[in-house]
Amino acid sequence: MLAGVLMKRLLSGADTDGQFCLFENRSDGASRTPIHFHADDDETIYMMEGEMQAIVGGETKVIRAGETLFLKRGIPHQLMNVSNAPMHYILLCTPSGFESFVAEGGQERADGAEITPPTPDSVARMKSAAPRFGITLMQTW
Repeated sequence: MLAGVLMKRLLSGADTDGQFCLFENRSDGASRTPIHFHADDDETIYMMEGEMQAIVGGETKVIRAGETLFLKRGIPHQLMNVSNAPMHYILLCTPSGFESFVAEGGQERADGAEITPPTPDSVARMKSAAPRFGITLMQTW
């Protein structure tokens, strides 16, 4: 779990020769990442259920089921579920490496895990890990 989103790793860099990592993510209600950017990887989101509000480079976008959003490295962004309805999406990170940040700064989804808001301990762990993985947190909670 990271920023109130349950993350299930589907493929790691070890599986793809470092080309990418792939996650299946869920949020059952209000969740948001801090405003941040990645120095070393790009992200692509494919929405499968619900909708996500994304602020990308200061511009607000809404993506719904069946839509895709590309997040280029170096561009500040924030991802939010503001609908309080379930949200389900695929996250592709290229190249791989983000999975190591999730392992250190968050926690991968266990089967049957409950989605909970970030705790002070989970926020501290994320803040500590981010610089080691080329992630700059510009704002947190």
